[in-house]
Amino acid sequence: MAKTKEELKEMFSTGKKPTGADFADLIDGVEGPQGPAGKDGSQGPKGEPGADGNDGDQGPKGEPGADGKDAENQFTEDQVEALLALIDDGGDA
Repeated sequence: MAKTKEELKEMFSTGKKPTGADFADLIDGVEGPQGPAGKDGSQGPKGEPGADGNDGDQGPKGEPGADGKDAENQFTEDQVEALLALIDDGGDA
């Protein structure tokens, strides 16, 4: 016969002499309601949606990027002419 946790604790407390049947009750465990298997149970409640950015207001528009008009030349005119000559020669100059 299955016992409650409290009954088992009492039977196996200090100074007690449990019987074979007491040990059988301990091995059989505490009787309790059996829940449904995980795959067959009902689905739990849906959680709150996370922040994905789709629900909030759009932020302010950023400043426009550089247009390149004020950029300094990377090469001198002589270097450009030398590079163009290499291209024309097929890189064998």
